[in-house]
Amino acid sequence: MSSSEEGGGAAGAVSTDQTIIDNNTNNDYVGIDMRFTDVPLSDGEVAKLQSLDKAFGGGQPTLRYKPLIRKVPSTLLRNEDFKKYFKPKVISIGPLHHDDLTLRESKGLKLKLAAHFVKKIGVDKKSLYSKIKKEMDGLKECYDPQELEKYRDDNEELAWMFIVDGCAILQAVYMRYDNDGNLLTKNDLLTFLYSYLLLLENQLPFRVLELLTSLGDGTMFMNAIRRFIDDIVINAAENRLLVL
Repeated sequence: MSSSEEGGGAAGAVSTDQTIIDNNTNNDYVGIDMRFTDVPLSDGEVAKLQSLDKAFGGGQPTLRYKPLIRKVPSTLLRNEDFKKYFKPKVISIGPLHHDDLTLRESKGLKLKLAAHFVKKIGVDKKSLYSKIKKEMDGLKECYDPQELEKYRDDNEELAWMFIVDGCAILQAVYMRYDNDGNLLTKNDLLTFLYSYLLLLENQLPFRVLELLTSLGDGTMFMNAIRRFIDDIVINAAENRLLVL
Protein backbone atom coordinates (compact mmCIF):
# COMPACT_ATOMS: atom_id res chain seq x y z
CA MET A 1 0.00 0.00 0.00
CA SER A 2 1.33 3.42 -0.96
CA SER A 3 1.74 6.26 1.47
CA SER A 4 -1.21 8.07 -0.10
CA GLU A 5 -3.36 5.01 0.35
CA GLU A 6 -2.26 4.69 3.95
CA GLY A 7 -3.23 8.27 4.54
CA GLY A 8 -6.58 7.69 2.97
CA GLY A 9 -7.13 4.65 5.13
CA ALA A 10 -6.30 6.60 8.28
CA ALA A 11 -8.67 9.35 7.36
CA GLY A 12 -11.39 6.87 6.69
CA ALA A 13 -11.10 5.57 10.25
CA VAL A 14 -11.99 8.94 11.72
CA SER A 15 -15.62 9.68 12.60
CA THR A 16 -17.49 11.64 9.99
CA ASP A 17 -18.43 14.12 12.75
CA GLN A 18 -14.93 15.59 12.77
CA THR A 19 -14.37 19.05 11.39
CA ILE A 20 -11.03 19.79 9.76
CA ILE A 21 -10.00 23.28 8.71
CA ASP A 22 -7.73 23.51 5.68
CA ASN A 23 -4.11 24.11 6.64
CA ASN A 24 -3.73 26.48 3.71
CA THR A 25 -6.00 29.07 5.34
CA ASN A 26 -4.72 31.73 7.74
CA ASN A 27 -6.84 30.36 10.57
CA ASP A 28 -4.59 29.30 13.46
CA TYR A 29 -7.30 27.27 15.16
CA VAL A 30 -8.03 23.70 14.20
CA GLY A 31 -11.09 22.24 15.85
CA ILE A 32 -11.59 18.50 15.83
CA ASP A 33 -14.71 17.11 17.41
CA MET A 34 -14.37 13.35 17.67
CA ARG A 35 -17.25 11.45 19.19
CA PHE A 36 -17.01 7.71 19.67
CA THR A 37 -20.52 6.93 20.76
CA ASP A 38 -20.59 3.43 19.39
CA VAL A 39 -18.48 1.95 22.24
CA PRO A 40 -20.73 0.19 24.79
CA LEU A 41 -20.13 1.25 28.41
CA SER A 42 -21.15 -0.52 31.56
CA ASP A 43 -23.08 1.22 34.34
CA GLY A 44 -19.91 1.33 36.42
CA GLU A 45 -17.95 3.03 33.63
CA VAL A 46 -20.71 5.59 33.13
CA ALA A 47 -20.72 6.31 36.87
CA LYS A 48 -16.96 6.86 36.87
CA LEU A 49 -17.20 9.27 33.95
CA GLN A 50 -20.01 11.14 35.65
CA SER A 51 -17.85 11.51 38.76
CA LEU A 52 -15.60 13.80 36.72
CA ASP A 53 -18.52 16.15 36.13
CA LYS A 54 -19.39 16.10 39.81
CA ALA A 55 -15.79 16.77 40.83
CA PHE A 56 -15.53 19.68 38.40
CA GLY A 57 -18.84 21.16 39.45
CA GLY A 58 -17.91 20.91 43.10
CA GLY A 59 -15.15 23.52 42.80
CA GLN A 60 -12.62 23.69 45.61
CA PRO A 61 -12.61 20.96 48.29
CA THR A 62 -15.04 21.73 51.06
CA LEU A 63 -13.35 22.28 54.40
CA ARG A 64 -14.93 20.95 57.58
CA TYR A 65 -16.77 23.39 59.75
CA LYS A 66 -14.32 22.70 62.55
CA PRO A 67 -11.09 20.72 62.92
CA LEU A 68 -11.26 17.26 64.43
CA ILE A 69 -9.17 15.75 67.21
CA ARG A 70 -7.40 12.81 65.61
CA LYS A 71 -4.10 11.01 65.42
CA VAL A 72 -1.45 12.63 63.25
CA PRO A 73 -0.86 11.37 59.69
CA SER A 74 1.15 8.17 59.44
CA THR A 75 3.89 9.97 57.51
CA LEU A 76 4.86 11.85 60.68
CA LEU A 77 5.27 8.58 62.58
CA ARG A 78 8.35 7.80 60.51
CA ASN A 79 10.27 10.60 62.19
CA GLU A 80 11.08 9.81 65.82
CA ASP A 81 11.79 13.47 66.58
CA PHE A 82 8.19 14.42 65.80
CA LYS A 83 6.64 12.08 68.39
CA LYS A 84 7.37 14.45 71.25
CA TYR A 85 4.84 16.86 69.73
CA PHE A 86 1.88 14.49 69.72
CA LYS A 87 2.43 11.24 71.68
CA PRO A 88 2.24 11.46 75.52
CA LYS A 89 4.83 9.72 77.64
CA VAL A 90 3.58 10.53 81.13
CA ILE A 91 -0.15 11.25 81.18
CA SER A 92 -2.99 10.65 78.75
CA ILE A 93 -5.84 13.08 78.13
CA GLY A 94 -8.83 11.98 76.08
CA PRO A 95 -9.52 8.71 74.25
CA LEU A 96 -6.67 8.50 71.71
CA HIS A 97 -4.14 7.08 74.21
CA HIS A 98 -6.49 6.15 77.04
CA ASP A 99 -5.63 2.43 76.87
CA ASP A 100 -1.86 2.89 76.69
CA LEU A 101 -0.50 0.60 79.42
CA THR A 102 2.66 2.67 79.74
CA LEU A 103 0.55 5.57 81.03
CA ARG A 104 -1.26 3.56 83.71
CA GLU A 105 0.42 5.44 86.56
CA SER A 106 -1.23 8.70 85.51
CA LYS A 107 -4.76 7.36 86.06
CA GLY A 108 -4.42 7.58 89.84
CA LEU A 109 -3.18 11.15 89.63
CA LYS A 110 -6.03 12.19 87.33
CA LEU A 111 -8.62 10.68 89.63
CA LYS A 112 -7.13 12.45 92.65
CA LEU A 113 -7.06 15.79 90.83
CA ALA A 114 -10.64 15.29 89.67
CA ALA A 115 -11.78 14.58 93.22
CA HIS A 116 -10.21 17.83 94.45
CA PHE A 117 -11.90 19.76 91.62
CA VAL A 118 -15.34 18.37 92.49
CA LYS A 119 -14.84 19.33 96.13
CA LYS A 120 -13.48 22.77 95.28
CA ILE A 121 -16.19 23.75 92.81
CA GLY A 122 -18.92 22.87 95.28
CA VAL A 123 -21.23 21.06 92.87
CA ASP A 124 -22.73 17.60 93.22
CA LYS A 125 -20.73 15.15 91.11
CA LYS A 126 -23.92 13.70 89.64
CA SER A 127 -24.81 17.10 88.24
CA LEU A 128 -21.40 17.42 86.59
CA TYR A 129 -21.66 13.95 85.09
CA SER A 130 -25.17 14.63 83.81
CA LYS A 131 -23.96 17.80 82.11
CA ILE A 132 -21.39 15.81 80.17
CA LYS A 133 -23.66 12.86 79.43
CA LYS A 134 -26.36 15.14 78.02
CA GLU A 135 -24.04 16.52 75.32
CA MET A 136 -22.20 13.34 74.38
CA ASP A 137 -23.38 13.33 70.76
CA GLY A 138 -21.96 16.79 70.16
CA LEU A 139 -18.72 16.05 72.03
CA LYS A 140 -18.12 12.91 69.96
CA GLU A 141 -18.41 14.98 66.80
CA CYS A 142 -15.19 16.75 67.83
CA TYR A 143 -13.24 13.57 67.05
CA ASP A 144 -12.52 11.62 63.91
CA PRO A 145 -15.24 8.91 63.95
CA GLN A 146 -12.64 6.21 63.32
CA GLU A 147 -10.85 7.14 66.53
CA LEU A 148 -14.04 6.61 68.56
CA GLU A 149 -15.12 3.37 66.95
CA LYS A 150 -14.57 1.57 70.25
CA TYR A 151 -16.99 3.94 71.98
CA ARG A 152 -19.63 4.03 69.26
CA ASP A 153 -22.20 2.35 71.49
CA ASP A 154 -20.62 3.14 74.85
CA ASN A 155 -21.30 6.72 75.92
CA GLU A 156 -20.95 5.72 79.57
CA GLU A 157 -17.21 4.99 79.48
CA LEU A 158 -16.47 7.98 77.27
CA ALA A 159 -18.47 10.33 79.47
CA TRP A 160 -16.59 9.08 82.54
CA MET A 161 -13.30 9.66 80.74
CA PHE A 162 -14.32 13.19 79.82
CA ILE A 163 -15.33 14.12 83.35
CA VAL A 164 -12.20 12.67 85.00
CA ASP A 165 -9.76 14.08 82.45
CA GLY A 166 -11.60 17.41 82.25
CA CYS A 167 -11.75 17.86 86.02
CA ALA A 168 -8.09 16.88 86.30
CA ILE A 169 -7.06 19.49 83.74
CA LEU A 170 -9.03 22.24 85.46
CA GLN A 171 -7.69 21.40 88.92
CA ALA A 172 -4.07 21.07 87.74
CA VAL A 173 -4.10 24.38 85.87
CA TYR A 174 -5.87 26.13 88.76
CA MET A 175 -3.17 24.90 91.15
CA ARG A 176 -0.51 26.35 88.85
CA TYR A 177 -1.79 29.86 89.61
CA ASP A 178 -3.47 29.45 93.00
CA ASN A 179 -1.59 27.03 95.20
CA ASP A 180 -3.97 26.11 97.98
CA GLY A 181 -1.31 24.22 99.91
CA ASN A 182 -2.21 20.82 98.52
CA LEU A 183 0.64 18.31 98.53
CA LEU A 184 -0.22 17.34 94.96
CA THR A 185 1.93 20.25 93.76
CA LYS A 186 4.99 18.25 94.83
CA ASN A 187 4.06 15.35 92.58
CA ASP A 188 6.53 15.06 89.70
CA LEU A 189 3.78 13.90 87.38
CA LEU A 190 1.90 17.16 87.90
CA THR A 191 4.93 19.10 86.68
CA PHE A 192 4.94 17.13 83.44
CA LEU A 193 1.18 17.43 82.99
CA TYR A 194 1.29 21.06 81.87
CA SER A 195 3.43 20.39 78.81
CA TYR A 196 1.46 17.28 77.90
CA LEU A 197 -1.77 19.30 77.71
CA LEU A 198 -0.44 20.80 74.47
CA LEU A 199 0.19 17.57 72.58
CA LEU A 200 -1.85 17.10 69.39
CA GLU A 201 -3.13 13.65 70.36
CA ASN A 202 -3.75 14.54 74.01
CA GLN A 203 -6.79 16.77 73.72
CA LEU A 204 -10.34 17.16 74.99
CA PRO A 205 -13.04 19.30 73.36
CA PHE A 206 -12.96 22.73 75.00
CA ARG A 207 -16.70 22.32 75.44
CA VAL A 208 -15.99 19.73 78.16
CA LEU A 209 -14.21 22.37 80.24
CA GLU A 210 -17.02 24.85 79.63
CA LEU A 211 -19.61 22.37 80.84
CA LEU A 212 -17.65 21.48 83.96
CA THR A 213 -17.18 25.13 84.92
CA SER A 214 -20.75 26.21 84.11
CA LEU A 215 -21.98 25.18 87.57
CA GLY A 216 -20.95 26.28 91.03
CA ASP A 217 -17.77 28.31 91.47
CA GLY A 218 -16.38 27.52 88.04
CA THR A 219 -15.30 31.01 87.01
CA MET A 220 -11.94 30.81 88.80
CA PHE A 221 -11.12 27.55 87.04
CA MET A 222 -12.00 28.89 83.59
CA ASN A 223 -9.97 32.04 84.27
CA ALA A 224 -6.99 29.83 85.09
CA ILE A 225 -7.45 27.93 81.82
CA ARG A 226 -7.53 31.14 79.80
CA ARG A 227 -4.44 32.42 81.58
CA PHE A 228 -2.69 29.12 80.92
CA ILE A 229 -3.47 29.38 77.20
CA ASP A 230 -2.19 32.95 77.12
CA ASP A 231 1.03 32.10 78.97
CA ILE A 232 1.90 28.78 77.39
CA VAL A 233 0.54 29.13 73.87
CA ILE A 234 -0.02 32.71 72.76
CA ASN A 235 2.78 34.51 74.63
CA ALA A 236 5.26 31.74 73.87
CA ALA A 237 4.45 31.91 70.16
CA GLU A 238 4.82 35.70 70.13
CA ASN A 239 8.20 35.48 71.89
CA ARG A 240 9.44 32.98 69.30
CA LEU A 241 8.43 35.36 66.51
CA LEU A 242 10.32 38.22 68.19
CA VAL A 243 13.44 36.06 68.36
CA LEU A 244 13.16 35.26 64.67
